Amino acid sequence: MTEIERRIEQLEQTAAERALIADLSTVTETRIRNAQLADELRLVVAQLRTVRPNAGG
Repeated sequence: MTEIERRIEQLEQTAAERALIADLSTVTETRIRNAQLADELRLVVAQLRTVRPNAGG
């Protein structure tokens, strides 16, 4: 696994954690902010996947 793939996986995990926090939070501001962060991280992941060189498959 390349370094960029490892970083992408870390970002995906962080996005999933933020989404979970948003789902479980009882504080509106916390819920909204974590949902926004999850969305932003997913966007970054999608962008990285499009510019990442194809490593043979």
